[in-house]
Amino acid sequence: MASSTDEPPPLLIRCPACGQRFKVGADLRERTVECGGCEQRFRINDDVILRSRKFYPGEHPQFAANRYQRVPIVAAIPQGLQTISYNDHPDASGFEPVSPQRIIAGAAAMIGVVLMGLLLFFGASRGGALDGMSTAGRMMMAGFAWVLATLLLFYANPRSRKLALLFSLLCGAGLLPLPLLCTEDAARLRGPATEELVAKGRVVVAEPDRLAELRQLIGTDPLTAEIAKLAGEGRGKHAYGVWLRGLSESNKLLVRDYLLRVAAAAPSSHPYPRGRNDYLMVVTGVAITLEKLAELAAPLGELSQIYREIDVIEIRVNNANFVASPMEKLTAKDDPAFYELNKRELESIDLERVQGAVKRLADAEPKIYRNDITRRLVALLKDDGVEFKDSLCAALLRWADEPQAAEDAAEAVLEKLVARKAPVPRELIALLVKGRRVSIIPILVELWQADPGTWEPYFLELGPPIEATLIGRFAAISGGIRNSAVHMLGKIGGADSLPVLAAARFGADPELRVRIDAAEAAIRARLTE
Repeated sequence: MASSTDEPPPLLIRCPACGQRFKVGADLRERTVECGGCEQRFRINDDVILRSRKFYPGEHPQFAANRYQRVPIVAAIPQGLQTISYNDHPDASGFEPVSPQRIIAGAAAMIGVVLMGLLLFFGASRGGALDGMSTAGRMMMAGFAWVLATLLLFYANPRSRKLALLFSLLCGAGLLPLPLLCTEDAARLRGPATEELVAKGRVVVAEPDRLAELRQLIGTDPLTAEIAKLAGEGRGKHAYGVWLRGLSESNKLLVRDYLLRVAAAAPSSHPYPRGRNDYLMVVTGVAITLEKLAELAAPLGELSQIYREIDVIEIRVNNANFVASPMEKLTAKDDPAFYELNKRELESIDLERVQGAVKRLADAEPKIYRNDITRRLVALLKDDGVEFKDSLCAALLRWADEPQAAEDAAEAVLEKLVARKAPVPRELIALLVKGRRVSIIPILVELWQADPGTWEPYFLELGPPIEATLIGRFAAISGGIRNSAVHMLGKIGGADSLPVLAAARFGADPELRVRIDAAEAAIRARLTE
């Protein structure tokens, strides 16, 4: 039914003068209007009303409009009458062109799979980009590339999921087996003669053919390339190989960091896996001999052989050295094994375990192993790669049975810290002051002038030797530093300090005068004793 509020449709008219078209209400029919374009007056009649072409129901079907009817369509179909059925309009998205983003995603997926395949195939060779990465790591790379390619393919083919899945399976079948197939297993490189040598655990390189077999077994290509590179640079640096036998993969980075630290090697030094838990660690950029490197690598295990012809040392790694003792035994000072276990921790190549042992020993009474522990603490203090100098000095304050060696090492460390303007630990100064090292007075004076409140107690502990230094600096200091100097002269000064204090009285503020009076009284009291 038509609504009571329906209005007649507007009339479409055309001006007879200018031809401009307008829409006007039906109530203006047979009335005179004025054109808004040319201001011509005319009557609205059939001459100016435009008529649209008539069409009949069904001539312009609107199938999609069937979804929006207000009442259900009910049609009575006579018997025997064949009806015509119409299909819905097809989805417009099926005719739309593919967006550039999806094309780029699909291309990126295929190019990425190809590049990853080439990397896994050629990078696994000796000296390749992936030489040094484990098979598990390569499998992770292949799996990640496959998953990423799958997501990109599904995004690039929204209407062809089955085709995208097929391409994804093909990519996975091509990538995932590569890390298992493209490997350099040392076992396949071994010949009968080499197997015999390896079984004995000791290789004696004498004949050229055995030397070639040994090079092939160890895989010395990265070492050879590094040696040639350093020789071309001509800076006097060397590159050596450490053949680590039986090294667990979990300890690989720990061993690498240890060799970098003790040998002062370049950061580009790298361990290359050689199968069966064997690694070739290329230590480059060092200025030491091969024999010295073998000595430094001794804590890793047993030194089997030094191959001077190929600049390689063989170490049979003892992985038990990397296992920490139970913490409850390491912290139980009443346990008889406390000192032995912590002494063993000091020998570890893991600096975190070493630092923990140093802190525990600094709070323990030195009863046994005092000489051994002192020597190890001094060696660690000399090591430039060890950062916890404060803990070492605190432990040496309690354990040092040979003060001369500990103080020499501490003074050398102090000079290095001052040279590079690094913070100086209090424990380091305390160790040197305890040994009455007057040679550090110039350094201690500079520290005291920068922070009198912190370093005054250590300055006073040196005693009378600092009087001459204070008197010489007295005229150039002022403020809080002069107050501190007056206080120290009152503690350790003698007759030479009295004229200086008397001269400082003129122009001094009330607080400084009180300090000068107290210092003069203390000096005179000592002189009359």
